[in-house]
Amino acid sequence: MSSVQNIPNLTFQNKYQAKVTLDYSNVASMKQTHSNNVIEVEKEGIYNADGLITSVKNLKLVVFTADCMPVVLIDNSKIGAIHIGWKGLENKIFYKALEHFDKNQLKVFIGPHAKNCCYEIKNDLQVKFPNYTMTKDKKLYLDLSREIYNYCLQNNTQIEISSECTIHNESYNSYRRDKTSSRQGTLVWI
Repeated sequence: MSSVQNIPNLTFQNKYQAKVTLDYSNVASMKQTHSNNVIEVEKEGIYNADGLITSVKNLKLVVFTADCMPVVLIDNSKIGAIHIGWKGLENKIFYKALEHFDKNQLKVFIGPHAKNCCYEIKNDLQVKFPNYTMTKDKKLYLDLSREIYNYCLQNNTQIEISSECTIHNESYNSYRRDKTSSRQGTLVWI
C-alpha cells in the first residue's frame, strides 16, 4: 500500500532542505529544472531530475511545487513523483514516466496546482496548447492537468485531481501570485 501526503507552505532553510515537522529520513528529492528527466532510484539523495520512481519500501519520494503539478504515479510494485509545469507537458515527461509503470494497474494523483480559473497565459502558450486553453474576459487561461486527465479517461486509468488552485488559495505557495521561493511538498512512499 502506498501513502501520499501533500504539505502546504513548506519554507526552505537552504535551497533543498525543507523545514517541516515530519520524519524526513530516507527521502529522495529532485533538483528540478523543468526537464523531462525521469530516473529510477534506490536510495535517498538529491537527483538531477523532474521525476523519480522507486520500488524500494519506505523510500520517500518528494516533489516540490508552487504552481506546477505534483503528479504521483502508483502501480502494484512502483511509485513515482513527477514535477510537471507547462514545459514538462511540452517535453512529454508524463509519457516518459509512464514507460516505467504497468499501465493496467496505474493510478494517477495530481496535487494542488495552478488551475484554469487563475493560470493566465500569453498567446505563445495558447499556440503550444490550443486544446487546453480557454478564454475568459478576453484573457487566456491554461488547464494544466487536462492532457493527463484525457489520457487517463481514454485509457481507463484511475485518476484523482485536487480541486485546489495554488494561485487562488492563499494557503498554498504560488510563484505566479507572490513570486515566492517557498514550495509545497508532496511525498509518496510504499
